[in-house]
This record gives sequence, structure tokens and C-alpha cells, in this order.
Amino acid sequence: MFDKSDLKAVLLASLDQEIDAALAAAQQAQETASHEDNKPENQYDTLSLEAAYLAHGQSERILQLQEERILLAKWPVPEFETDDQIATGAFVVLENEEATEQKLIWITPKGGRSILIQGQTVLVVSPDAPLAKQLMGMCEGDEIQLSQGTSQTFWEIIKLG
Repeated sequence: MFDKSDLKAVLLASLDQEIDAALAAAQQAQETASHEDNKPENQYDTLSLEAAYLAHGQSERILQLQEERILLAKWPVPEFETDDQIATGAFVVLENEEATEQKLIWITPKGGRSILIQGQTVLVVSPDAPLAKQLMGMCEGDEIQLSQGTSQTFWEIIKLG
């Protein structure tokens, strides 16, 4: 089981990297939009306009990521005992019925990404994600059924923290 302060630090670092990448992309799009060589030669030359739209979209994405980062940075991560019910803040380990595969899931106020910590992938999901909705209110030892392609697989909640 991971320490949640370590998980939070990795999650925030992941967001920082994504923000930096979006900033670089926005800068590149802005430079393309305003570059002297990209001024329209006729009404059908839209490279500059397209780059301006891209820069605007990147700016919106940056704002969204920054808001997410601020929210998660201020979020006091709750602790869970093994007999608690799953709720926002829970770190859940699922194991398939053959005990050959595990899924590590962390339910945070904002999610939708995977993070890598100590060589393991943790799926970070928001409470609105279908997987989180299915897990909410369950306890260690409970089972859920997940779709994988056309097949259904049973997973047991083996750890809650």
C-alpha cells in the first residue's frame, strides 16, 4: 500500500508536467499564428487562423489543468480503515478472480489519468467515473464485475486505504 502523501506528490508532479507541455504547445501555436511568414496570402490561406484557434484551445486546457492542480493541492486526503466504505479519497486494490492481475485505483476529487509510482500504475479516477461509482459504498472483500471487451470479469476488493 502506498503512502497517500507520496501518491499526491506524484499526482501533482504529473499535473505539473502536463501543464508545462500544454504551455509549450500554446507558445508554439502562438508563435505560428503570429509569425510573419504565416500571414494569409489569400482568403483560403487559414494556417495563421488555425494556429490562433489552437493557441486558444491550449490556453483553455492550461486553465483547466491549473484549476485541477490547485484543487488537488489543497485537498486534505482522508485516511481509510480496512472496514470503511469506499468514498472519495480511497485507495483501492482490486484483484481478478484468478489472482493473476491487480488494479490500483485512487478516487480523487478530479481524476482521469494514470500515474506511475514505484514501478506500478495507479489509475486516478474522479467520483463521477463509472468505475468509482461502482466502487462507492463497497468494502474490502466485496466483488465487482467489470467489462473487458466482450467479456465480464469479477474483481475482489483486497485492500482499502
